Amino acid sequence: MNRKYFFFDYDGTLAVPRTTTIPQSTRDAVAQLREAGHFVALATGRMQCNVADFVENTKISNIVADGGWSVTLDGELKWIEPLELEPVKDCLRKLDAAGIPWAVTVENEMLRYAPDQRFVDVAQDYYVPTQVDPELTIDGLTRVHKVYIPSKQGPEQQALIESGMLDGVTWAYYDSDNIFVEPTDKARGIRKTMELIGAADSLADVVVFGDGKNDLGMFLPEWTSIAMGNAIPELKERATYVTTDCDDDGIANACRHFGWIK
Repeated sequence: MNRKYFFFDYDGTLAVPRTTTIPQSTRDAVAQLREAGHFVALATGRMQCNVADFVENTKISNIVADGGWSVTLDGELKWIEPLELEPVKDCLRKLDAAGIPWAVTVENEMLRYAPDQRFVDVAQDYYVPTQVDPELTIDGLTRVHKVYIPSKQGPEQQALIESGMLDGVTWAYYDSDNIFVEPTDKARGIRKTMELIGAADSLADVVVFGDGKNDLGMFLPEWTSIAMGNAIPELKERATYVTTDCDDDGIANACRHFGWIK
């Protein structure tokens, strides 16, 4: 069997949704893939600086993070890029005009900045601490990795999406309280990884696993795409194969189906 290059989403794929619990069958399957000589990596929307706990939990030190905008190999950051700046500034100006608070992460760090207290008053700090900086201006931004927009899931989020304020930027939401403007092209990071490890000609041997909206960008026909049973319908439609749920031996079952493990 050719060497395969596995890229696993974390939340809802490797780990049970909204937890850090990785089923034992998944741990065993990943260990068997490694023992067979396959390349194993994470592919997450989270910031590169926020993956240390993932490495400890999964024992996987190769990581595509920042939604495809960074690559870490053997625990060492090899490549990272921020969001395209002008579309982000345009989005922030639209939010300002509508009176909607926002915050930004401007470096590879677990800290976000808001220009005033309004964001802090309505946002949850479970993800990353917020620092209010009255000197922060849109025109003064030179680098942005992520934008945070407090918005309740349902009619409020739908109205924001339909308003056009998010046109020109990529976004995702992982909870009922916020929209994140962030990269959603994990395939870019996968290609960069393959280039960095000298396997750019082996894209047909790439295998990706995912469950959510921010995985759509890596579900491509040029390689094998596996959707978890708990995945969103749009992802299942693009998948090469749909396995069982994350917490129902989904990864192990898919790997056995394709003969990658026994």
